[in-house]
Amino acid sequence: MINITEIAAKKVKEVLADRNQERAFLRLYVSGFGCGGPNFGMTLDESITEDDIVDQDFGVTMVTEKNIYSYLEGATVDYIESEDGSGFEIRTPQSGGSCGPGCGESCGH
Repeated sequence: MINITEIAAKKVKEVLADRNQERAFLRLYVSGFGCGGPNFGMTLDESITEDDIVDQDFGVTMVTEKNIYSYLEGATVDYIESEDGSGFEIRTPQSGGSCGPGCGESCGH
């Protein structure tokens, strides 16, 4: 299951209302792969296909394609506010912040 924090759910609902897209949902996807594993993104979407897995938490519907769900299973969508700015963040159980084998210098080591 993919989870969302209460504050992130509130922010998603605000965005949906601001854009007049109350029927839309949050689509999570893999935006590429780096030395630490997959990078994730999210967007608003209004269509669900038979190739999607649907999760709901705090009244927000989140959709992910079946073929990448294993990368996101157990993930949490959060909304972070700091002095540097604010925005959504996807944390997964697999993300450890370390490089994979053969990464070399590309991770700043």
